[in-house]
Amino acid sequence: MADTFAKLVLEDELVTAFMTREEITCLAEGAFTVFTDERLGELGLNSESFAEAYQQPGLFVFGDWFDLSDREAFDLENLSLGCVDWRNFVVNVLVAEGEPMELAECIASQISVEGLRDVVRDAMVVDTGEGFGEAQDEVASALAACYLNEPSTSVS
Repeated sequence: MADTFAKLVLEDELVTAFMTREEITCLAEGAFTVFTDERLGELGLNSESFAEAYQQPGLFVFGDWFDLSDREAFDLENLSLGCVDWRNFVVNVLVAEGEPMELAECIASQISVEGLRDVVRDAMVVDTGEGFGEAQDEVASALAACYLNEPSTSVS
């Protein structure tokens, strides 16, 4: 399954624009270790079902297709936080949306660790429909602070 994950994601220009090959490989190699073989069977999570879900329109996230427990979602978030530089991910997304690099770096530096977890949750576990998940408000506050050149006080 890791090979299927890596192949699909590495061929996805939307993802590769924001993540490195090494980050994607780390996610691919670790994502399925969150589940026991028995649990994979219960979820119906295999190479074919993963590929089918991933190829649907829109961004694929595990929780939108498979009934994950809170613990599995948390473990996927932790794995992802260990594999991906999510501050850099935020910078790349903001630059792609037209923000200048300096401003994007300022905004990303202002996001709390919990805010980054919210970004991960939206990207990998449950798509909220918000650009940065539950961290959307925190990103907006950071954006305002950076535009005003004032440090944000919401970072923890």
